[in-house]
Amino acid sequence: MANQLTVVNTLQSDAVKEKFEAVMGEKANGFVSSVLSVVTNNNLLAKADFNSVYTSAMKAAVLDLPVEPSLGMAYIVPYKGKAQFQIGYKGLIQLAQRSGKVTKLNSGKIYKGQFKSYNALSEELDIDDIYTPKEDEEVVGYFGYMKLSNGFEKITYWTKERVEKHGKKYSQSYDSKFSPWQTNFDAMAEKTVLKSILSTYAPLTIEMQNANDFDNGKNTGIEPLEVKDVTPENDNESLLSDLLEDEPSVDAETGEIMENTELDLDYGSINAK
Repeated sequence: MANQLTVVNTLQSDAVKEKFEAVMGEKANGFVSSVLSVVTNNNLLAKADFNSVYTSAMKAAVLDLPVEPSLGMAYIVPYKGKAQFQIGYKGLIQLAQRSGKVTKLNSGKIYKGQFKSYNALSEELDIDDIYTPKEDEEVVGYFGYMKLSNGFEKITYWTKERVEKHGKKYSQSYDSKFSPWQTNFDAMAEKTVLKSILSTYAPLTIEMQNANDFDNGKNTGIEPLEVKDVTPENDNESLLSDLLEDEPSVDAETGEIMENTELDLDYGSINAK
């Protein structure tokens, strides 16, 4: 209970609000309120280390991305007692659009009966463009496509096996049953392929560099906040116990009750132009 009180109360403190105001200006109050909503609706986040919650939220603030799960821009998710920051598909697209250099972005699944060939040298992907997948047909890979305003185009194709190896290597929570890699593999796969193009071939704006660092777990330019114990004795214990322990977490997008689970990240499909 003490840690829950510290997370919630410290997020509401003037010291924290001042930090976010320095980054976001007049949008800070609304942003902090949204972070509080995310925390109080997820028991694991409410019990997480405060500085990990603060750092994750500050990453979203620096990138000016909302953290409401239903928006699909950015997420604060729990893992082994700490919070982690993750960018969603829509967040990547938003940052790419802000650069003014990316005119088209797309990614998607490739089914077994749809795939013909892929030439990595010429980057030619041969598929059945009007293919209708069968029910429960196997997905064999994922594509990503980007076009810049100067005419430069980039297309890539990753097999499902390559995506799996990448996820296991770079995601600490890959094997957790609560990880989005387990609950929504296709969405994480498409994000991974799209990110591989944007981080390598898109114009390297400061925002895109920060986004890549933050999504890879780096805290570039963000310092932890010195937290003092602000836990009351017992006067608020019953109220917060009801709020944070007795009520299950609810998926803001689907309304599904999730007891003691991480957020189920549903990035959705991409067809942004």
